[in-house]
Order: sequence, then C-alpha cells, then structure tokens
Amino acid sequence: MRIFIFLLSVLVSFAPLEGLAKEPANLADAKSAIIKYHDSGEYTRDIEKVIADAMRYLKLSLEKGIPKGKKPAIVIDVDETALSNYAHMQEMHFGGSDEQVKEARTKGYDPVIKPTLALFRFAKSKKVAIFFLSGRQENVRELTANNLQAAGYYNWDGLILRDAAHANDSAVQYKSAMRTKIAANGYHIILSLGDQKSDLQGAYVGKGFKLPGPFYLIK
Repeated sequence: MRIFIFLLSVLVSFAPLEGLAKEPANLADAKSAIIKYHDSGEYTRDIEKVIADAMRYLKLSLEKGIPKGKKPAIVIDVDETALSNYAHMQEMHFGGSDEQVKEARTKGYDPVIKPTLALFRFAKSKKVAIFFLSGRQENVRELTANNLQAAGYYNWDGLILRDAAHANDSAVQYKSAMRTKIAANGYHIILSLGDQKSDLQGAYVGKGFKLPGPFYLIK
C-alpha cells in the first residue's frame, strides 16, 4: 500500500499543470508581447497600411466631389495617432496612475508618427481642412500646439481639446459633440483617424480609420 501511494505521489508531481479556466492572460506576458510587436516593426507596418488605405479613400472622395456648399475636412486624434507616447509608456512599464499617464503625455517632446504626417501634408496640399481632436485638457493647449509644430504639423484648421463643459463625458460623447460642431460650421468630414474605437464612434465620423492601439483603452 505504501509503495502504491508513493508511486501515485510521484506521478502527480510530474503531471502537466492545469490553469484555471477563467484565469486572465498573464500581465508580464502581455507587456512582453506589446514590446515585441512594437520593436519588431510590425506596429509601424500596420500603421502604414491603415494610412495607405486612408490616403486612397481621401483621394477617391475628392475625385468624386464634396457635397455642394460644404468644405472638405478630416479629423485626426493626437496621442498614438499624430504623436507617439511609446517611450513614456515603456518607462512606466505600461502602468502608472492616471496623473502620471497624463503628465507623461504632455511633456512636449513626443515624436511624430510619420505616416500620419504624410496624410496630413497630402490633405493640406488638396486644401482639405484638418482638425486635431484630442482628449487632452485645455490647460495643455500651448504645449500640445508646440509639440505638433515641432513634429512637423503646421497650419491646421483646429486643435480641439477637452474643456470643463465636457469633463465628465465619455470619449465617444465628447468627440461626437465636437465633430457635430465642425459639421455645423459647414465642413464635410470625409474621414476620421484614431487609435481607439472611441475615436471613431458617434456622429459625423465620415469613414473611420483605426490605427493599432494595444497600449491602453479609452471608452
């Protein structure tokens, strides 16, 4: 009997491990996968593909013509769309408090996302109005504007930041309301570009083009 129990204990100790059915993905593994995705170049290639699709759509839309009496426009998000915060996020190991994340995003030296700049310049060459629509707060307007200019974005038609009136709105509610104001001023929004699904939901999106956004989630 003792020999049987000993053998059974040995077999159990070498049995394959079984995880809990509802156990979520390991956080360290998820962070490693994000770093690999970014550093391998796949992240950049995915951005380039989305921007190429957006460029083709913009060209075709302009060839077809804009509704009479309307001015063509596109709407572009800022963080992880026009500018990259990746270095800050990696420094914080893709964590940090809300305040730390906000501070990191607004240091004023975020590098350009080059494919988005190419789309911006093409749109400007075709006299398409460009509105940056960001969830950043009004108190970082000057810093954000300076960062955009330093990255190569010049002569945009609007930089829309979240004010106190929309402080408690979801991203979808806030951005939808801002695009509605743009449309009310006589603009036809051909497309919107962002890294979050919430950038591309609600009223007057036009056609939405979503860049990869594996770093955080904004609803």
